Amino acid sequence: MPRPAHRLTLFAAIAVSATAALAATATVTGTVTGAPATGTTGDAARGPGATLRNDAARDPEAAPPAGTVADAPGAASRPDATTAALASAANATEAVPSAAETTGAGADGRRRLSAASSSAVRRSPDGKGSSGHRSDEPERTSHLVGTWSAPSDLVDASLGGQTVRMVVRTSIGGAGARIRLSNVFGTAAVTFRDVHLGIQAYGAEILSGTNRPVTFAGRTSVTVRPGRAAWSDPIPGKIPGGADVVVSVYLPATVRNITGHERAYATTFLSGPGDHAADEKADGFTYTSSQWYFLDRVAVAAPAAVRSVVAFGDSLTDGAGQDLDANRRWTDYLRHRIAGLAPSRRMGVLNSGIAGNRLLHPVEGPSGLSRFYRDAVTQPGVRTIVLYEGINDISRGEYTSAKPIIYAYKRLIQQAHARKLRIVGATLTPFYGFGTWTPEREEIRQKINAWIRSSHAFDAVVDFDKAVRDPEFPQQLALPYDHGDHLHMSDAGRRRLAYTVNLGLL
Repeated sequence: MPRPAHRLTLFAAIAVSATAALAATATVTGTVTGAPATGTTGDAARGPGATLRNDAARDPEAAPPAGTVADAPGAASRPDATTAALASAANATEAVPSAAETTGAGADGRRRLSAASSSAVRRSPDGKGSSGHRSDEPERTSHLVGTWSAPSDLVDASLGGQTVRMVVRTSIGGAGARIRLSNVFGTAAVTFRDVHLGIQAYGAEILSGTNRPVTFAGRTSVTVRPGRAAWSDPIPGKIPGGADVVVSVYLPATVRNITGHERAYATTFLSGPGDHAADEKADGFTYTSSQWYFLDRVAVAAPAAVRSVVAFGDSLTDGAGQDLDANRRWTDYLRHRIAGLAPSRRMGVLNSGIAGNRLLHPVEGPSGLSRFYRDAVTQPGVRTIVLYEGINDISRGEYTSAKPIIYAYKRLIQQAHARKLRIVGATLTPFYGFGTWTPEREEIRQKINAWIRSSHAFDAVVDFDKAVRDPEFPQQLALPYDHGDHLHMSDAGRRRLAYTVNLGLL
């Protein structure tokens, strides 16, 4: 059955820009259904449009200072190599677009959606975040809050001369939506042209009248250098929470070394040759993939009291075991719960899980230690981080002690607290019966969970282990919560995790 569509509330009539000239060829390789063979090579052309500069003051996304773990995704894989970098990253600052910038778009001036959305996000007095303000400053009436996110890695794909259409589900609604396109793992500049945002009708089709152009510094294209990311201008209108937002991006030239999210558990639509970003119909989209490309954040302007919670983890957070397009990650169930709260208590729910990820080593993405700053700490409007990672370090690592993983937890807690963020520790869930389980590894898991529960190092604890374990044999998942491999969870198991969270802790 088609999912119910959500209409955009229009604040102004939007003129859809003319589509760019069609490219001669389209190439797709990687994890793509029905993709043609690899075509021509070449770096992404710069083309007309806004080119990001390395000047942090002008860059839409100012990167952390050089040498921090956020600047070197594949570095610092050993605990003893990360200490200095983590200390630096914990005190680094990253520019996030302000709410004042989310009130309009276009080269002819900024249109304000409302008086409430016109005040800028200010850093806290110590310059380390936006979670507090001085009593002598006027109280903020709105700020930018994340409504969707996906952590990035290097994706095995090649795209070019075609349009990518991705579908993501928002957690909270708001006006002046902004998207971020990332080239963090790229080795050459990438030009994005004729970007559009709309609301899904069904499949690759967009609800009539909702597909609108996205600009960057007032221009319809942007070139993003390697290691950088670009925030868009605010998009006029309002998007609802729980909406399936469609982001279409035309790539005029072939791109390899793509920054993206490997296991989206969602259908991405790929066109044949040419620019189809403005099309509301699905006719031009002839291929599909289950990855997200370049898009890593969507944010909206929200009241100052509204914040976001980041779930940081591995495949258990990424959503392994769910059906394609089901949106049944434990964070999706958490979003459902939060949507039932009073508006003043709602928050954005951001998923920062990477399947196969480890805390201490860069296996299946950068290590948790090295990506925590970028993927959790610097999310727009973040207030709380739920840390649910470490089972891959136990089940696939070479550790004979719980100490290295506890060490990693302490470092991540330090980073969160340096930015005045709350961090909630989640106990590690059972994996007896999984192929790599051993009594020695089970002992490590038990010691780590005992430390999480009793150390008081976290601001709060959510006991996922207790919630889903078999009461008769606590080393294994209870049968209703087991997806079948004795590590990953069924829909009921992921739902159980979400309903274990005390919303007051967030």
